[in-house]
Amino acid sequence: MRRAVGLRHAGMAMLLAVLSGPAPLDAQDRPRLEIEREDGSSRMVTVQFDRGYASVAASTLEDLGWGVDEADGALLLSAAGEISVSLRFDSPFFRWDGVVLQMTDAPYRTGGSAWIPLQFLTDFLPRRLPGLYDFVGARSLLRAGDVSLLGPGDLAEPIVETDETDPEDAPVEAEVQLDPPIADATEVEAGGIGSAGAGDSAEDVLNAGPSVYDGVRVVVIDAGHGGEDPGSISPAGTREKTVALAIAREVEAVLRAAPGLEVHMIRDDDTFVEVWDRGQLATDWKGERPGIFVSIHANSFPARREARGFETYFLSDARTEHERRVSAIENAPLNMSTPEADEERLADLDFILRDLRNYEHAHWSENLAGLVQAELDDFHPGPNRGVKQGVLAVLTNALMPSVLIEVGYLSNESEARLLNEAEFHRDSGAAIAEAVIRFFDRYPPGSSSGGGAGSR
Repeated sequence: MRRAVGLRHAGMAMLLAVLSGPAPLDAQDRPRLEIEREDGSSRMVTVQFDRGYASVAASTLEDLGWGVDEADGALLLSAAGEISVSLRFDSPFFRWDGVVLQMTDAPYRTGGSAWIPLQFLTDFLPRRLPGLYDFVGARSLLRAGDVSLLGPGDLAEPIVETDETDPEDAPVEAEVQLDPPIADATEVEAGGIGSAGAGDSAEDVLNAGPSVYDGVRVVVIDAGHGGEDPGSISPAGTREKTVALAIAREVEAVLRAAPGLEVHMIRDDDTFVEVWDRGQLATDWKGERPGIFVSIHANSFPARREARGFETYFLSDARTEHERRVSAIENAPLNMSTPEADEERLADLDFILRDLRNYEHAHWSENLAGLVQAELDDFHPGPNRGVKQGVLAVLTNALMPSVLIEVGYLSNESEARLLNEAEFHRDSGAAIAEAVIRFFDRYPPGSSSGGGAGSR
């Protein structure tokens, strides 16, 4: 059975509840994590936010009986001769006994010391070693046993996400109450597009008149997840992969009836397609013609079940912790398809940022995302959470305007019921299809190279 990173549960969402607030913290106001040992003794650990996310000194693990060493840009952790963990500085990916996992943030060095994301202690330790560690979010308390007494029989089975995995099994209580408070979930942060490439500028997109292109345009529809990867799961058992496919089929039905469009589905049944292959398939199908890539998903935030609404992402640097959380969740299937992953390939996601081939489409992707949001807003009862951006692996190989749509929150009880309704699937599909048709009214613009084709 393939192993998958367990970022979809409340433990990960809990970490994001403690991430940076609007202003730096004074030293005396910094939040602390309490660690309680089996003998009843306890200590307070300062949580640092100097990189915008919660971190603790790696030496904290030494105090818990772990071996902590550094070598060749990596932080090596060991315990009781049974556990080996390798973390690379400035990379969210790490290996636990050979299994590739992903945190939301990355360990780093500063001031001569190594720091690790708080998530490693409050999420990964309790979930991978449940008999040894227990995190109580309401009290910001980590209970820790004696790691030197750990034996082979005490090791937990690897975290595996299957069709039977229910997020209610996750430690929902692990929502940290540390300050600073959670940012407003509906806030759409201002900011630029990140590292836009040499293509059309935002002004070019806004000023683009009616497209004069009269050839075939390509639309590639990606129903997120599938097969052995269920995606998010609602408390009642609704699976993201099922919702995504139902909506994707509705989009397909509308667009196939529209003239001048060639429509492709990444998957049209319950099969698993590797994340990297999805964008590449889209690029191959598009060829030299103008085209777009639309990936459909449903969101989840088990530690904040009140969160609801819809948002659309395009490829660029994540600016906020919410964008980073969603990017990490949607990138998680990378590890399902690569149980023996090439460490060089998964060392970090910087290679995505270094490879800017798709950034030339960033402004057009943002424009498409805005059209999707506007169409969904016409009928969706949830809040419009706006256009967002992130380093999303599924979009990187799609060399065309590309978006990832989160149609709602399966972790929200009422919205999960909505996402399970056939009428919602039809309305969402029609809305996304209308956004695509409206987008092609202006794309490709004139005889420019945007989209890979000009006037014909």
